[in-house]
Amino acid sequence: MSVTVIAELPFSQQGAQDFIDWSKSDDGYVLTRQFEGFKSIETWLAEDNKTVFLHQKWTSKDAHQAYLAKRVEGGLMEFLGPRLENEFKVTYF
Repeated sequence: MSVTVIAELPFSQQGAQDFIDWSKSDDGYVLTRQFEGFKSIETWLAEDNKTVFLHQKWTSKDAHQAYLAKRVEGGLMEFLGPRLENEFKVTYF
């Protein structure tokens, strides 16, 4: 049974654009799609042009958490941190 993951990232307006650009780079979703347990990802930009929602499908919550831990270990927070206006939130369904 797969799990749906919604990540909410409250960026500055420039931060949201930086993230969207990053997601299209070789370090972005290219790597995400290679991770074990990955099924799909969509990026949604709220009408405020700041808040990004990631709608993801993973084989399990554990697979997503392993992915997230690997990304954080690889320096993701150094990229996200200066662009976020508040902490990001992850919800599992």
